[in-house]
Amino acid sequence: MSVTVNQINSPIRGENTCMNCAKRCHSLLGELSFEELRILDRNKYTVTYRANETICKEGTKSLGLICLNKGKVKITRSGMSGSEQILALKKPVDFVGFRALMNGNTYLSSAIAIDDVSICIIDRQDFFEVIAGNDQLAFRIIRFLAHQLNEMDNRLFNLTQKHIRARLADALLMIHDIYGTNTKTGILNVSLKRADLAALANMTIANAIRLLSSFSRENLIEVNRRDIKIMDLKGLRDLSVFGF
Repeated sequence: MSVTVNQINSPIRGENTCMNCAKRCHSLLGELSFEELRILDRNKYTVTYRANETICKEGTKSLGLICLNKGKVKITRSGMSGSEQILALKKPVDFVGFRALMNGNTYLSSAIAIDDVSICIIDRQDFFEVIAGNDQLAFRIIRFLAHQLNEMDNRLFNLTQKHIRARLADALLMIHDIYGTNTKTGILNVSLKRADLAALANMTIANAIRLLSSFSRENLIEVNRRDIKIMDLKGLRDLSVFGF
């Protein structure tokens, strides 16, 4: 892991600032004023992680507002048996550990880098200062948290009520919708271990391997080691809904 602490010597310090972030328009921070962005930027620092390194750990205190700038992240939680469940997948410019930041509690889950990752960490008090002076931002945060709760409710229902085949279809569709595919090859834009697919679909690794082979024989997907290409998107969506 490497840490880069940005020193503020001028109103604009080059490209690595909140004010000049090209990805900001896709986040909750997209409509902030220049002065509000300056507040967020004054104590911000960046951290880079290699694949499989832990960004924040379940049970530890929130560091601040974590903005994913580059790379892919999985949000995991350990079960009573020690098994890992993947709760969510993150992409730029998602926030990581946002609920822990807002309620002042410890992280209920861990964030782990899937590939090389760069994050920006904004000071907690600086972020709260901006919220206190911006009613529209506060409202957007409320709507954002409500949307996250809805997604969690739907995912919990699917993981507990759907057949095992539908759960794996859901996992593949989730990866497709979040990370997309390579425009030239059609392969999903993330390389996940079989253990990760199993943790995402709430099943054993053996079942994940067996079902991937089954999906491949049914021409729903094409598998080459960790590379997965979806051949029949409609078929996967039908399987997700109807279970067969």
